[in-house]
Amino acid sequence: MRNIGMTGGIGSGKNQVADMFNQLGFYTIDSDISSRKVMEKGHPAYEKIVSFFGKDILDENGNILRKKLGDIVFNDKEKLKTLENIVHPAIYEYERKERSKIYGRDDKAVVITHAALIIESGSIDKYDALIAISCPDELQVKRVMQRDNFSEEKARNIVSHQMPNEERLKYADFIIDNSSTLDDLYKEVKRVHNLITQINYGEKHNK
Repeated sequence: MRNIGMTGGIGSGKNQVADMFNQLGFYTIDSDISSRKVMEKGHPAYEKIVSFFGKDILDENGNILRKKLGDIVFNDKEKLKTLENIVHPAIYEYERKERSKIYGRDDKAVVITHAALIIESGSIDKYDALIAISCPDELQVKRVMQRDNFSEEKARNIVSHQMPNEERLKYADFIIDNSSTLDDLYKEVKRVHNLITQINYGEKHNK
């Protein structure tokens, strides 16, 4: 159980949880960063995206305008599917190489890859286990409004387009509750860290 996926809806706190796992000694990979990497000029996914969506999605330097591309696919399921079919395999290959580098440096490494669409993309089968972050819809909406300065309508629209929290939790091997304070969240992360460490190496950490 060394290659672990972690998912949660928008505003569920994936980055916060990842930072806490880092502090506790696990390694983390952010699929948002991976996505940016594979969409840069010089990467195969870049050429495929530009070929399909056209040069209108590029800025003056030839870089993909991710927000413009996101607006195009948000309400167009066919175009979204095309984009996913280009980007998801490229992301997984990039992350596979990143994990190999980590394991080369640390043969006991536990690597947690966090992404919003692990279940929906079908990549769940590529991981030894799945962590799901649980967070009520209303709290997600509130956090997205505060973090991104979105209107309530826009925040609710994004949340409503994602897999419901209850459905996501059915796939989880470990659940982290992020509906309270940061201190409570840390305790949740520490609990899951201890469980994974104990499963892997028979070690228990109570600090």
